[in-house]
Amino acid sequence: MSLKLKLQRSLSSSSERPLERSDSISSAATVNVNNATLSRSNTDLYNVTPTDLVVDGENNTAALGLALDPADVLTDRTRGWAALIRVLIHHFDRLADAEKAQARSHAANAKEWALPSPVRQLAFTDTSAVNAISAILKADATALASQYAAIQKSLENQTITALDGIRKTLKKKLDVLEKEQKERNRERLKDKEIIVKAKEVLTKAISFALRPGTDAHRYSDPWLANMEVKRKLAQAKVKHAARNQKLVETKADFKVFEANLIRELKVALIGVGTISEIQSHRAAHAQEIEAVLGQLDAEKEWESFCINRLNKSGGPAMFETDGYEGFDDPLVGVIHEGLLSRKSKGLIKSYKEHYYVVTAGGYLHEFKKEKPHPERGETVDPDDTIYLGHCSLDPLGTQDRKPEEFILTEKNEDGKMFQRSSHVYKYIGSSIAITKQFYDAISSVSKVTLGVVATGSTNAVLGRTSTVAKAQPETPPKSDDAKSV
Repeated sequence: MSLKLKLQRSLSSSSERPLERSDSISSAATVNVNNATLSRSNTDLYNVTPTDLVVDGENNTAALGLALDPADVLTDRTRGWAALIRVLIHHFDRLADAEKAQARSHAANAKEWALPSPVRQLAFTDTSAVNAISAILKADATALASQYAAIQKSLENQTITALDGIRKTLKKKLDVLEKEQKERNRERLKDKEIIVKAKEVLTKAISFALRPGTDAHRYSDPWLANMEVKRKLAQAKVKHAARNQKLVETKADFKVFEANLIRELKVALIGVGTISEIQSHRAAHAQEIEAVLGQLDAEKEWESFCINRLNKSGGPAMFETDGYEGFDDPLVGVIHEGLLSRKSKGLIKSYKEHYYVVTAGGYLHEFKKEKPHPERGETVDPDDTIYLGHCSLDPLGTQDRKPEEFILTEKNEDGKMFQRSSHVYKYIGSSIAITKQFYDAISSVSKVTLGVVATGSTNAVLGRTSTVAKAQPETPPKSDDAKSV
């Protein structure tokens, strides 16, 4: 190889020209030593994009239309820590790459100055000041190459390694929290859909009940539909209360987890201060980092997070307990309820006590012994239901039955085949007062009431008019004069 070609190749390795790298920086990377900027066309590290983590659809509570659960705030907190560590790793990765590039550049300079140069030897004597310049530049390049290499090794072996360990810890934690969040959101979304559907049933039941004629009972009793809404809300509230109870333990565990994370982060970043021991001009930067790390107090961070984020998330109710459409409609009310006995229809006819509810929607519901409690999550499923809009009520106090007894006749007005034209129900109360209370309640919503009551009574709620027989005037006893006649 000619001497001219050797000189050209030596000059081509100068630090004023981009260097090719075959390790951590791709072959397309360029390094400008003068302004210390780096670019990499085919790697993510130098294609800077927003560092926020992509949140899966089922983990995006707000996007699902759900109120923020306190546990979601802890998940978001973990995502925030993960995003921070991700940026820190990228930051020090780039610094390590820059230090390595600088080290290689200065090492190449030192190597080139160390190469034998017959041309220079012929041109300059050993005592020439030119050779002294060469020796100084060689020594400076060697020293700089050693310094940058030491910084690179410190960043890779200490800072980046420690940060990567934190990243792995956060990933495990986030995987657990996001799995729980996904399951929680699925359950909450299912509860929400069930409640919305129950409310739609209530709205439809009220709408049908307001229609005159036979359409009034085509759907469902508004009271029964409202009880179902309350039951679904109660079930959802129980689940929410259980989640809040679990949250107490979760918060305590997370506080310890975050304190350990902050301690590890301090250890990872405090190593950056060792750079000042290698390059004195970076001492101020290292001091700034040490000062900030001194202010990073786990207890204060947690207190601030609880006050400004976590505690505020527990304020809004997960599900409204009242105020929904139809909750205060007159048709969802109860006219009367309590214990009443009905005569059985078997071979051995006897009175058996049940719990009955007369609703404003015009229904008589029979339960076994007591009214169910939807607020406890109990199903409101009557053993029998009678639509009073198809019923006639016999008068009280007739001679052929007990004073506490009354008869309700349900007629088949739907025109359904294979059904009896009517059903007769006999009821008796434990006292005349109880019987009268039920009788009056049923009379107010039944289609026909036979007895000594006001004529033409109107059910203002349902728009039905009762056809009531007038009371016959008593025949005065005949006088003695009349008898004689």
